[in-house]
Amino acid sequence: MSDLASTADHDGRGAAGAVLAAKTGELLRTTLNSYGIGAFVTHPLPAALIFLATWYHPIVGALGLGGALVSNLTARWLGMRIDTWRSGVYGVSGLLIGLAVGMFTEPGWQPVVSMVAAAAAVGVLATFLEAWLSRHDMPILSLPMILMIWPILLSLGVDKVDSHSFPAIGFLRDLDVLLFNLLPLSLFEFVKMFGNILFQENLISGVIVLVAIGLWSRISLAYALWGGLLGLGTYYYLNGSLDGFHGLNFVLTALAFGGYFVVANRHAFLFTSLAVITVGLVDYAAVYFLNPPASITQMSAPSAIYGHSADKIPSLVFAFNVVTLVFLFPLKVSQHFRRRPRLIPVPLAQIRTPEANLRWAKRWLSARYIQKTLITLPFLGEWTVLQGHDGEWTHKGAGRYAWDFVITDADGSQFKTDGKRLADYHCYGLPVLSPAAGTVAAVENSVEDNEPSTAVTERSWGNYVVLDHGNGEYSELSHFRQGTVKVVPGQSVKRGDLLGHCGNSGRSPAPHIHFQVQETAKPGGKSVPAVFAEGVVDGEIRINFNPEKNDRVRPLKISADAEWGLLGRETELWEYRVRIGVRRFRETLQFTTDAYGLPAIATRHRYLWYILDKPSFVEIVPDFKTFPSVLTPSGWLRAVGDSLILPKKLARGLRWRDGRVLDRDGDIWHVETKGRVVRIDAANRVIDSILIRDEQRFEFTLSGTSRTRSVE
Repeated sequence: MSDLASTADHDGRGAAGAVLAAKTGELLRTTLNSYGIGAFVTHPLPAALIFLATWYHPIVGALGLGGALVSNLTARWLGMRIDTWRSGVYGVSGLLIGLAVGMFTEPGWQPVVSMVAAAAAVGVLATFLEAWLSRHDMPILSLPMILMIWPILLSLGVDKVDSHSFPAIGFLRDLDVLLFNLLPLSLFEFVKMFGNILFQENLISGVIVLVAIGLWSRISLAYALWGGLLGLGTYYYLNGSLDGFHGLNFVLTALAFGGYFVVANRHAFLFTSLAVITVGLVDYAAVYFLNPPASITQMSAPSAIYGHSADKIPSLVFAFNVVTLVFLFPLKVSQHFRRRPRLIPVPLAQIRTPEANLRWAKRWLSARYIQKTLITLPFLGEWTVLQGHDGEWTHKGAGRYAWDFVITDADGSQFKTDGKRLADYHCYGLPVLSPAAGTVAAVENSVEDNEPSTAVTERSWGNYVVLDHGNGEYSELSHFRQGTVKVVPGQSVKRGDLLGHCGNSGRSPAPHIHFQVQETAKPGGKSVPAVFAEGVVDGEIRINFNPEKNDRVRPLKISADAEWGLLGRETELWEYRVRIGVRRFRETLQFTTDAYGLPAIATRHRYLWYILDKPSFVEIVPDFKTFPSVLTPSGWLRAVGDSLILPKKLARGLRWRDGRVLDRDGDIWHVETKGRVVRIDAANRVIDSILIRDEQRFEFTLSGTSRTRSVE
């Protein structure tokens, strides 16, 4: 019995130890994220470099680590939302509290106690400010630190600060002194300012932070360098020299607006430049406010910025916080950017790298309305677009995104003989088909057809069918021939099912099919932008097209020699050998679904590519969070680009806009699409390899397939 009890006790202690280890690991990862988020990076490698940059003075580095841990523990104890907590935002102010106490006070037990108390307090303040500012999708930045650090420094006193005031790692200090003597002062100060964001007064930390930013994002690096250069000039203009220069506010402001909180473009560049200059003015004023003129008569304003005397209070990151919040708030509360997209704020929940934010913005700008339903042409044979979007007669206002289709002969005429009878019109009485699967939401079938060249206005839509596609989108098809509608409300239909026959009812002077995608089930509801998934336009196969006036269009029919597809393959893994230049690695793709059940392909970095399945083609598109990075190389991303369109129905000689089937070798088909040559193994229904014509040093080749529940 005692042995059993001992074993159970041992197992219990083992389980408790495993839980403790897991929670400790989670805390350490979150704390590392706090270091990264303080410089607007969210990848562990640059975050680790930023962590190392704080240890030039080991005591200061230890205090910073302690502050970050205490703040994160406090926020976790308060029960903050786990995903926000894991991002590290609650620990940034604690980290800066610890670093500031280490750099600006005399070593001793009192600063340590004060640091722990202040770090816990900023953990509480951060949760309060996050709840308040999140109502407008505003970040907390390091505002909690500013609210706490000045009382702490006033109570402890500010000690003299320079690169030799604290114990430093010997060879690093010697190297820093050597570089100071060798480099021009302006260059030394320029690089050093990147370490200033961690309150580090040495060139080594500046270099490490600069490398970390460069690894994370090329856009961030460019903005940081520009912000630092502009800040250097602003400081010199205001003070007449670089004496006492500290550029942390300039760098942080440039990083914040340079593609992180605001999408990078020329307007954001001007906005960032204005913010950086404003930061210089605000910081200059803050110095005099914190250190009144009477106390600085024998000391220049630049020297007062970081308290180079025992009674001077540093301004720290006050200017950065004030200017960033003031400049960002109007962008968050205004909807002007939706009408004129110049300065586009990035939702906090969507922020990734500036490159990913730019990708999101480009997709948002190119498709303000994202079409959910794959629609195909609602008829058989070749028809002509009589009127397209923003038509010359109707299709205005709420109905602007509509099409009218008719049939014309070789002479361009819609009718035979004199066109005085409905039967003279080529399209009259022909079948009208469902453009996509759905449920019949509304039907009208009793309106009489008009004689040619006459129309009624009181029942504009005549006989119609409205389809509910189950995703907030509806299709309306109008002007059916009286009594020919074949469906009833509540009936389910598939793509291509017969709905009725073309007529001339309602506001229709000549027989035609009116078609639009709209927001509601009400006939004539507000139309939305839409494209057809595939079809033939003037003899050319087109994908995702919007036919225009006079275009001759017909549904796509391919006599396939072989077929394949990507749907129904959830949990299947494809592993590829990748070569990008000199780099060689393996990349695993997993077929999965997103949170809404949409089919997708995921990589081990959890980035997604959506599978858009069309009748004859399949399109693979990345989500807006997917981005190229030195830290997360992806051959699949490079191979897919913005979109990869492949034929599901394979046939010799098949051509479409931007693509063609090159040749066939047994079951292997060679397909060219948008400059990429894709080998499709039709027998095994896999993509065997992808080559990019303009990149000779790129290879993406299948090495094996398997099934599993998750990607390792």
